[in-house]
Amino acid sequence: MRRMPRQAEEGLSLTPLIDIAFLMLIFFMSLPFRGLDFKLQSHLPKDGPNQWRAEVKEPVKIRVRLKGDGLVYALGQHAASSAQGLDPVIRALGPAYAYEIDAGTAVPWQGVVDAVNVLAAANCADVRFRGGPPLTREARQR
Repeated sequence: MRRMPRQAEEGLSLTPLIDIAFLMLIFFMSLPFRGLDFKLQSHLPKDGPNQWRAEVKEPVKIRVRLKGDGLVYALGQHAASSAQGLDPVIRALGPAYAYEIDAGTAVPWQGVVDAVNVLAAANCADVRFRGGPPLTREARQR
């Protein structure tokens, strides 16, 4: 009886695994990690974390109220019968401030839209809104 020659056991081929490992190595070496480190350091404060404190500014309030048949727009001591009347004051303050439009529930939406349009024309981006208290039963019946 003749024996068959024993064939070498076939193992797992490591060639594709090594190829993928080298491709990943080349990919991660080509990423600009060093450039990212320098960018992060340039944006951090140099004096420590307690040296820089954000200033919280109160928003500038624009009040829109009904008076008779029309609307009254008030910004501090300045009052106008139209939103355009507050335009010089808003442009003098500039877009650095946050603005809050305070309108009651009886104010028509067009009055608030007019105030927003004046703020948008002055490039004011931080605009907040506040509604007034709900109308009482007596006020609704008037």
